Amino acid sequence: MREGVIVRLTDSAGRVGYGEAAPVPGFSRETAPQIVASLSRSSREKGAVIGPVPEKFASLRWALDCAQAMIAGGFSPLSRAEALPVAALLPAGAAARAALARYTAEGYRAFKWKIATGAVRDECRWLDALLARLPAGAKLRLDANGGLDAKEFSQWTKHLRALGKAAQVIEFFEQPFSPAHTPAQWAAQRRRANDAPVPVALDESVTGLAAMRAARWPGPLVVKPSLLGDLADFLRWRARRKPDLVYSSAFETSVGLHAALWLAATDAHAGKRAVGFGTLAAFADDGLQLPAHAPGPTLTPTPLSADDFADLWNRLPTPG
Repeated sequence: MREGVIVRLTDSAGRVGYGEAAPVPGFSRETAPQIVASLSRSSREKGAVIGPVPEKFASLRWALDCAQAMIAGGFSPLSRAEALPVAALLPAGAAARAALARYTAEGYRAFKWKIATGAVRDECRWLDALLARLPAGAKLRLDANGGLDAKEFSQWTKHLRALGKAAQVIEFFEQPFSPAHTPAQWAAQRRRANDAPVPVALDESVTGLAAMRAARWPGPLVVKPSLLGDLADFLRWRARRKPDLVYSSAFETSVGLHAALWLAATDAHAGKRAVGFGTLAAFADDGLQLPAHAPGPTLTPTPLSADDFADLWNRLPTPG
């Protein structure tokens, strides 16, 4: 199940904009009920003006910014609306082989495999089997979700070095370490990442813009747009730093996904790395996903307007 909040804003001219707060347990500091309560307090007065949003309500800040951007004509049609490749999610363990064959037949050429759920020795053996079955030109990501200690990461890097050229299809090692909290921990993780034979990406360690700024990470950063917070602040940072970003899902409906895809498509490196929206088939059809966002090996940002989201809005349950 997913739990989030869709916001609908109307300005004095009657223009409408939509945004989505999609907090994720383990990533977000706020919950959907807390967001609803915050909105209820701030909208009791007729004609209320949006006030400051508490720092911990990052997904609410994002939702309000997206709704206001839509009112102002943001998320407009792109001059180059290229299809963005999507990374398919492979289950942990030996079951990944059957899933790889199925997704390959569907046209996927980027895959993310969940690891750190079993013994390193077994997972390295399964990795070899996956690499032997990977289609030509495909890329594989190894996602540990912070589940490896220093010894296990060393075992993994030793195996990847032994693979030689065969390891070149491994795009990056995603979040092998648990999130760092002190300068010493960050320094130790950077050293280990620099010694790895493949790039090391961060996900859970860099939720939100403040964490990405502080990380000073040498490899890719996985960003969940719906958890970023201030949209304008992020766009300024991205334009200045031009970081290597991988855009990923927070299990949004089409409201949040529309904004996230626009963000990915306007990145200076758009298309270089597959987006992490292989989650679109995770839920039964609840009427909250538009046909433009059907699951598949690619996603194309489409010129949707507030009118396209009206039916979706009308299908939502009323909080309370």
